[in-house]
Amino acid sequence: MRLRTWLAVGVVLGAGVGVARSNSVVREEVRVKVDGVTERWRLEWRAPPELACFETEGVTCPCEGFAQGERGALELVRSRPGRPEERLPLTPLFGPGTDGEPPQALLRGWVPAEGDEALAPGARRQALQRRERVRAMVLGDYDHDGQAREFVLQTQAYGCGMREAVLIGVDRRDGRVRALGTAEHPDTPLVLEPETWALLRGSARIEAVETPCGDHGSEQERVLRVLADEKGLHATSELHACTDTGRGARVSSEVL
Repeated sequence: MRLRTWLAVGVVLGAGVGVARSNSVVREEVRVKVDGVTERWRLEWRAPPELACFETEGVTCPCEGFAQGERGALELVRSRPGRPEERLPLTPLFGPGTDGEPPQALLRGWVPAEGDEALAPGARRQALQRRERVRAMVLGDYDHDGQAREFVLQTQAYGCGMREAVLIGVDRRDGRVRALGTAEHPDTPLVLEPETWALLRGSARIEAVETPCGDHGSEQERVLRVLADEKGLHATSELHACTDTGRGARVSSEVL
């Protein structure tokens, strides 16, 4: 199983009441209906972001899902009629930076286009700014409670074809926005591959092979089983031994 050392068990990534910052930059805004009330959610960079995964020769493995992107300190700001704003810091979800630097959030910005590699850096940035941005908040009903009030946020890419993402939405326990966990471990954000989250959006009960036998030399196959019901999300991770013919006996099982 992959190690996610940046998510300490028991750490609550919740929202707090805050005020607008003078140098913040709004990335995007959506309207969300929560229990019949229309809210406004927006992603804000606390300061103008830097270009990241700004690559001219294809996309390297650590930039899968992020190119052409932006990096900085990111928050989700929730505005509700008659209520103070909530601010959910999203940057800690992305884990520590390199060489001991503080963590930074990373979002995909624009779809690369033919001819980008021929542009000088300054001209290429101007070309990107004229394009429509890739949406980061694509709402869906991932917990199957009848309300489309969650979105998937990719937080990491490593290896090749290996990505991690969390689900941002309204916590049933207190109505606050946060990175959602399971009913069994609600204060630990559930981390799945984006493709696994996509399967869950389509069905309340799924099984996904996140690490097949032989993937990056793996001698064990990792199988995720996820269920959404009236209590919330439930997830189990199983490891199976790999045999000459594929998946073998189960080695371990963990409730996430």
